[in-house]
Amino acid sequence: MDLWPLGAVIDAYQILGLERRLVLSDETLREALREAGKRAHPDAGGMDGEFAGLREAVAILSSPSQRLRHWLELRGVAIEIRGSIETSLMDLFAEVGAITQQAEGLIRKREEAKSALVRAMLEAETQLGREAVERAIAQVDRRIAVVCAVFADFEVAEEPDLTVASMAVRNLAFLEKWRTGLRRAFSRLV
Repeated sequence: MDLWPLGAVIDAYQILGLERRLVLSDETLREALREAGKRAHPDAGGMDGEFAGLREAVAILSSPSQRLRHWLELRGVAIEIRGSIETSLMDLFAEVGAITQQAEGLIRKREEAKSALVRAMLEAETQLGREAVERAIAQVDRRIAVVCAVFADFEVAEEPDLTVASMAVRNLAFLEKWRTGLRRAFSRLV
């Protein structure tokens, strides 16, 4: 049985029993998932597929770009998700790209190393690579926090500035993608 009709907009907030807010902590989401999970469990009368709906709702609200887009969509506001990002992010992109390339090169070296001696000789370089990736992740996280700082303003605004909201969604989507790539590289360097 489908939880919502084809083409219908789900309400991730409603599924998780949350107030429609942009400013949500990870702890709030975890608690909402835990509570909603208790209700959705088949032993508690939950329907088939409810857990999938819960996971989808958490995925939407865990991502700042998706959360903002969803929040606006639920208010009947359409925004332009295609377009450019802030020019200041292009400098960060260049740095993230360079660090990612260096990490990928180091990962290849480690994978091609035939002996324990060669791998041991790469350990100092690997540690420096991990530290560079960690710094880049921290930079991206700080930029995400800066962009998310407008969420409180959006919540209290009668009508959010669509230009600012569109730019925020695009910036966040790119930042989240970069963070995912960096985290993936870091895990391969461990």
